[in-house]
Amino acid sequence: MRKLDRTIVPAPECLTTPSVAVQNERRAAQTYYSNRIPWLAEYRAHPFNSYRNQQIKSALWDLAGGNCAYCESKINATGAAQIEHYRPKGKVEGVPDHSGYWWLASDWENLLPTCRDCNQGIRQHLVTENMTREEVIKLKATPAKKLLGKASHFEILGPRANSVACSLDDENPLLIDPCRQDPTLELDWNAFEELPIIRPRISAGSPSAYGSYTINTCALNRADLVLDRVSVRRPLRAIRTRVMTELESWDGEGEIPTSITARIECLNEFVHPEQIYVGMVEAFIDAFLLELEQWLADRGLDPID
Repeated sequence: MRKLDRTIVPAPECLTTPSVAVQNERRAAQTYYSNRIPWLAEYRAHPFNSYRNQQIKSALWDLAGGNCAYCESKINATGAAQIEHYRPKGKVEGVPDHSGYWWLASDWENLLPTCRDCNQGIRQHLVTENMTREEVIKLKATPAKKLLGKASHFEILGPRANSVACSLDDENPLLIDPCRQDPTLELDWNAFEELPIIRPRISAGSPSAYGSYTINTCALNRADLVLDRVSVRRPLRAIRTRVMTELESWDGEGEIPTSITARIECLNEFVHPEQIYVGMVEAFIDAFLLELEQWLADRGLDPID
């Protein structure tokens, strides 16, 4: 997961003007929900379709470089692209008397591009840090039993907004919104291990509640995703191994060999807004640079510029 800057992508005109379709849908929803107060569990959610406009899809592609806002996998090429409502529009899991955040169904600030596996409740396998690649492959050969994915889950720490008149500011959602929060403050990686696993960041001795909830809710360590990360991180691991091997054989005299600095500089080529799993890539590079800095410091050598 990485920080996304919504300000660099203009809000779609069909939402800001708004279009006739959006206006009609909003009016219909307002009437529907106004006639169903208080909201009862047996009521059905109002249908929404205008958020699927191609103009919106295009803007969301620009926002995340064609990747899922949660797991950062490439979504358009696989046909798995979906439009996610950060605050669920139809219902909230575990809160039967809540109608869902229907008034945000076509709100640009509430829309994110996601993949199917992060967005929907699907039976999936989870990978833990003590597993090997062979164990994960073996696990995948068995039927998955647990439903994982965000769906309509949306836990908060503060008072819940239940109408357009309520403020969202005090809700304090546990799910990380990459457009409002920096995920690196809540999430961490096991940089050099065999399987790339995302973890809640530890602060003051405790794991981040936001990190833990986001990882679990979006199944960010599901088997297929972890194995796909392996192939992306493989060339980075190869560069690290090569650099550390060359450093160990260097006599420490004079400037650091250009063959080493060139390999380090090429790491920047792996960081791009459209790069899949760029959050993982950046975390690996940061950990590697710290490792290099410590290696040089231990030998009384100057850091690499």
